[in-house]
Amino acid sequence: MLSHSACLLCLLLVLASSCGLLQVLICCAHISSSESPQRSCPKYSNASNSVKNADYSMLYRCLASTGAHNFRDSVTLGFLGAYGHTPFDLGALPLAVHNVNHNPHLLPGRRLRYLAADIGTHQSRQSSLATLAIRVMTEMRDNGTIAFIGPDDTCRSEALVAAAWNLPMISYKCADIHVSDKRVYYTFARTLPPSSKVSKSVVALLLYFKWTKFIIVAGKRPAWGSEVQEAMKDLASVYNLNITDIFHFSETDYVSTEQHILEMENIVTRTYQRTRVYVFVGEHIALVDFVYCLQRLHLLDKGEYIIISVDDEIYDPDHRLNIVQREYLDPYLHNRNFSRKIILGFRSVLKLTSSHPRNPKYKELCEQIKNFSLRPPFCVPYHEKIYDSISVPIDAAHLYDAVMIYARALTEVFQNGEDPRDGSAVLQKIRNRSYHSVQGFDVFIDGNGDAEGNYTVVALLDDESVNGSLRMSMQTVAYFQYTPNASSNPHDLPEFKYFDDQRKIKWVGGVQPQAEPPCGFEGEKCIYRPDWRVIVTLSVLLSLLIVGSIFAFKHYRYEQKLACLLWKIDMRDVTIIPTETAEATSKSMIQVCRHSVFRCGSPVGGSIIVDQPELSHKRAYTRIGLYRGNIIAIKPVYKRSIDITRNIRKELKQIREVRHENLIPFIGACVDHGNLCVLTAYCARGSLEDVLANKDLHLDNMFVSSLVSDILKGMIYLHDSEIVSHGNFRSSNCLVDSRWVLQISDFGLHEFKVAGQEEPDHEQKELRRQLWRAPELLRSPNPPPQGTQKGDIYSFAIVLYEIMGRAGPWGQIDIPHEEIVERVCNPVEGRIFRPPTECLGIADYVLRCMKSCWDEDPEQRPDIRYVRMKLKEMQAGLKPNIFDNMLAIMEKYAYNLEGLVQERTNQLMEEKKKTEALLHRMLPKTVAEALKRGDPVEAESFDCVTIYFSDIVGFTELSAVSTPLQVVVDLLNDLYTCCDSIISNYDVYKVETIGDAYMVVSGLPVRNGNRHAGEIASMALHLLKKIKRFEIRHRKGEQLRLRIGIHSGQCVAGVVGLKMPRYCLFGDTVNTASRMESSGEAFRIHISEATRKLLDHLGGYYCEERGLTPIKGKGEMRTYWLVGEDPARRIARLRGQTMSSSTGIFNFDRLTGSETPDLLRHPTSTNILSNEDSSSDSKAEFWHQLRMRAFKAYSKKQ
Repeated sequence: MLSHSACLLCLLLVLASSCGLLQVLICCAHISSSESPQRSCPKYSNASNSVKNADYSMLYRCLASTGAHNFRDSVTLGFLGAYGHTPFDLGALPLAVHNVNHNPHLLPGRRLRYLAADIGTHQSRQSSLATLAIRVMTEMRDNGTIAFIGPDDTCRSEALVAAAWNLPMISYKCADIHVSDKRVYYTFARTLPPSSKVSKSVVALLLYFKWTKFIIVAGKRPAWGSEVQEAMKDLASVYNLNITDIFHFSETDYVSTEQHILEMENIVTRTYQRTRVYVFVGEHIALVDFVYCLQRLHLLDKGEYIIISVDDEIYDPDHRLNIVQREYLDPYLHNRNFSRKIILGFRSVLKLTSSHPRNPKYKELCEQIKNFSLRPPFCVPYHEKIYDSISVPIDAAHLYDAVMIYARALTEVFQNGEDPRDGSAVLQKIRNRSYHSVQGFDVFIDGNGDAEGNYTVVALLDDESVNGSLRMSMQTVAYFQYTPNASSNPHDLPEFKYFDDQRKIKWVGGVQPQAEPPCGFEGEKCIYRPDWRVIVTLSVLLSLLIVGSIFAFKHYRYEQKLACLLWKIDMRDVTIIPTETAEATSKSMIQVCRHSVFRCGSPVGGSIIVDQPELSHKRAYTRIGLYRGNIIAIKPVYKRSIDITRNIRKELKQIREVRHENLIPFIGACVDHGNLCVLTAYCARGSLEDVLANKDLHLDNMFVSSLVSDILKGMIYLHDSEIVSHGNFRSSNCLVDSRWVLQISDFGLHEFKVAGQEEPDHEQKELRRQLWRAPELLRSPNPPPQGTQKGDIYSFAIVLYEIMGRAGPWGQIDIPHEEIVERVCNPVEGRIFRPPTECLGIADYVLRCMKSCWDEDPEQRPDIRYVRMKLKEMQAGLKPNIFDNMLAIMEKYAYNLEGLVQERTNQLMEEKKKTEALLHRMLPKTVAEALKRGDPVEAESFDCVTIYFSDIVGFTELSAVSTPLQVVVDLLNDLYTCCDSIISNYDVYKVETIGDAYMVVSGLPVRNGNRHAGEIASMALHLLKKIKRFEIRHRKGEQLRLRIGIHSGQCVAGVVGLKMPRYCLFGDTVNTASRMESSGEAFRIHISEATRKLLDHLGGYYCEERGLTPIKGKGEMRTYWLVGEDPARRIARLRGQTMSSSTGIFNFDRLTGSETPDLLRHPTSTNILSNEDSSSDSKAEFWHQLRMRAFKAYSKKQ
């Protein structure tokens, strides 16, 4: 095989020489020596003069002269690199040579030298059949080189030449799988692991976790994916692993699009019932979509599936999140909002990546490599601004390792007394051995001279250093290690090892996924026996899952509500009403509230109507203010500042959601520093304690029962709510509003109101509060601030006693408060101490209920609903509250009268509307409005108007053969309805109809410039067109023959008559227009010369001259026939007129779109569209009608 390779090489060189190419190739190689005396970087040159002759004899002499070199002092190796491809990895070569020469254990007594040559990139060498590299290798060999480092990318031809010369070649960047064949390339080794090597680690991982069945999902890009697949299939057959199927995706470079996601979904749906283990070979962006598709189908929720991902990207511990957050790789991923889902999905992903350098001095080494790259012979250009930001590629480490393992092998060769030029002997010292890489870990080189690589398993683990709610990141958990003395078996696998036994893979659900379900994917391993217990259990679990989801959603909504700050009030929005101005302010506020319930109404409805003395009296104890038109009470919280914790937010949410007529409405809270307070609705009549203390106020049974009922309703709602209990219930916390409705206050917000500093007279106030407190709470060293429901029942009994006796919470007992509290807390000789009830004079059921409520044993006290049931007799025959009872009688008297007045008012308004509508039909609107106001309507002269007359030719004969009912109802009514519907779309006014005659005018009473002629002309054309299709109901098939006359001129208009006023026109123009009609012809429009001139001025109308026509009373006149108009000209004219006259009302351009302005919506607009004559040429007419309606509406508005 060697002789065969040599013959191939010689043939290649002879062909190159014979074709005259060898000299060219020599000129393309730039060879640099490490021993050159040159100290500075020369200008770039590709010329080399080391070889003067390029013929075959010269090549032979060079090949024959290599044996004369002496290796006692130095050893020379050749470097074949691509300088322009990755320049910053070149410095690893001189750095490694420098370290070898300064290491006393490597090549003792000798120095390692090198020759470096730029042989170009892969593309250029491929086009020249690698002849340049071979020529450079020949020149290097002539200069004493006995080993080669490199080349980049492809190396098949170069490795073949090295094998023919029996010289070692160690590549640091070539991944060509063909050179692994040591039957041909037996002097070749490499420190860059081939892509297929990762398959051994994948199989080792599968065997470690006993995943014997799996499916491979691989992309057709990158190219190394196919190599990994083939290697996986070979190893699977060796180790009895079952590859269920192989699926491919993406013919081209993968881009995260909807099409590719659907492709991934298709793979998932076709495979998830056939496997639990996926081996994914492809780009990371594709992996993100694959995990997303599994996650969307909830396949990763229980941890039953596992994905083993393989790609060529090195794990970087400084960027742990990049593996699960790869939006920077593809902007499309950034637009998709599933980053959190992807992170959770990566809990089921084990990613195999090339190990990141573990050498603590690796960064320092990279800096040295960059510095050596700047020196000769490489002379990488130095750019000050970008130099520091450029990272050294991992290929530099492989280049460094290639030099070092060669130096170690050569040292062993010298020690054994072997020939250093014997490539086979050198490679024996490299194969099947491990070396310690500069990256900080051991790398094994197999029997083929291929580095096995060092791969790391990365998994999603908890990470407290990550910000956000999901504190997890991808971290290294395990690695693969070959045994030190591995055999030459190419199928040997590395050993899977954890970095730390305390930091293992965190399985979803805490259980390792299995390769298949216990019963198999098709249930073939189990005999199915229906187990109703399982079915019931699953049903219950499903129900629990649904319920849990509902609760989770509610919890989410609950947390959102907690986070909102709708309760927060800025005190700058509150107007404080000072005490010294209480009298004046209260008077003004009362007046405002009495006149406007909308501006000063209380939040629960109704106005605040109070007497001035009461309002002034309450302000002495309560700060009040004005907030958004409502009077509010301001209760200070004795703290300088407060931290809004979650519990406080919860309290604020709870109290804000409390809505009951007998609980004080919570307005909000102010948390400004030094100004903490709670704002509630203000109750004008003060507290229940104040009402009971007012001896001038007589409280009958209705008042007492209403107050007790309000307390019970409020306490029932409070006990059923999230607040649970009051904890501070007493008569001073029962407020009475202006409607005599009792509202309970000062509940909830216990943690918010915990005092940071004592309030004024704290001890006296606290001692008085204890008069209503239950004995078990008085005895407790740390009573709950929110109290208890049983304690509220005790407090209610004291308040009930206070209402019934009106002598305070403890009646006529004349002992200090301290003694009362002491005797309640510690009964003397076992006798409980309670207020005296002998002189109350109340019903027995009330007394029994009161005593049961203040029972010494809390468990013996009834709940609040039971109390309400016992006291329900107090409410017999009464309304829910006092105010309603007082108003009930008044409402009975007022109800009938109010209804009667409203009915008569409605009738009057309907008649008024009918009268106005009739008046507007008889007269122009401006005239009708003047008459309604009582203003006189003066006759008005108009310089120029256009008058229209028409009649039906042969109407007399038609009437003779028809009944009067047919003439009036069937004919004239239909005719006038048709005409009226048409003229409503033009700026005209119908004067009158007499029989079959129809008179219309334009230009009055509202002047419209010269447009009156165009309006009448367009209307006449429209009428004539419509009449041609008019059908007589009682004479089918017979057509009405309309005759029209038009004239323009001066006239006078005014209102005639008082009882039945009519708007009439006077002047010669009226007579001439009538003569135009009478002298015209059927189905034609006869116009005068004055009208024709106006139409010519407007433009867009077509007239035919009739000639001189005898006109009665006028003699001969030159007249014309109006035969048509140009809709486009009319639209253009109306566009300009509408824009100028209707500015601020609507945009004309909207008329050409699909949106119709409200101003143009007319009750008959649909009739225009539905007419039979709405053909293609009537579109312009339709828009014209809409514009005219807009103009008329604008005119009316003006």
